[in-house]
Amino acid sequence: MLDWDNVRVFLHVSRKGSIRAAAEVMGVNHATVSRRIARLEQQLGVRLFEKLPSGYQITSAGEEIISIAETMEQEALTMERQIYGRDTRLSGSLRVTMPEVLATHLMMPELARFSEQYPGIALEIMTSYETLNLTKRQADIALRLCYGSPPEHLYGRKLVSVHRAVYASKKIVINQTENKHLRWISKEDDGRVPVWAVDAYKKCNQQHLVVNDTAVQLAAARHGMGVCINLCFIGDNDPELDRWPPGYSSPYGDLWILTHGDIRRTPRIKAFMKFATDAVLGKRNLFEGQLAG
Repeated sequence: MLDWDNVRVFLHVSRKGSIRAAAEVMGVNHATVSRRIARLEQQLGVRLFEKLPSGYQITSAGEEIISIAETMEQEALTMERQIYGRDTRLSGSLRVTMPEVLATHLMMPELARFSEQYPGIALEIMTSYETLNLTKRQADIALRLCYGSPPEHLYGRKLVSVHRAVYASKKIVINQTENKHLRWISKEDDGRVPVWAVDAYKKCNQQHLVVNDTAVQLAAARHGMGVCINLCFIGDNDPELDRWPPGYSSPYGDLWILTHGDIRRTPRIKAFMKFATDAVLGKRNLFEGQLAG
């Protein structure tokens, strides 16, 4: 009978294309990965990978067992979720994923309160802009920015609409008549300035200062290097920034809280989902760009 641990290693190597990359994902050393691949090859009597200068290339024999290995993976994950879903304790590990800017700019005080209220739950907070797979239990709960409805097999709800607006340093906003040709401060992965911003802010020229990080973008705006588009819960909370008049905000996406249906009734899942839902809804005005007064 095939050893699932060996098959799992085989799948990681086939997906990553190298022993070292698979080892990093699995949190083991590369010798362990090599050893398990060798054992599986010995058991099956075939060579699964060819070692090339560019990495590990799966063989035709390896390709033939991919579907079998993936079936084993799905069965193992289903069993794991079902066992986790029957856990009735308000303790144990809980993996939560969310965008980094949400964790650092808004949710960290709330996460600290949750940990104080539920000391038996060991939070693992994973900040990522990538969509971590809840089916494969890369995370148990996701606070996810969606641009439509999430997959049907996930359980959860839409919490708020997330808005963004154009921001500049307070000094520039106060003296805006002196700044007729401000440039945009753009993140390199954001693409073009959206039409709503171009139409509303004709004072800003098409010359861009390009950065690769939100923190750098905000720092540049604070120091008067131009204007930037950012999420309202970040910009409206920043004491050194102000909205560039006329101060429009525009919908960007929807924030959902999601988990897998198999584990949704687990007490620690329910506890966090209620806590996070209340925390986010309590900050609806910030998310939706509704300025006080």
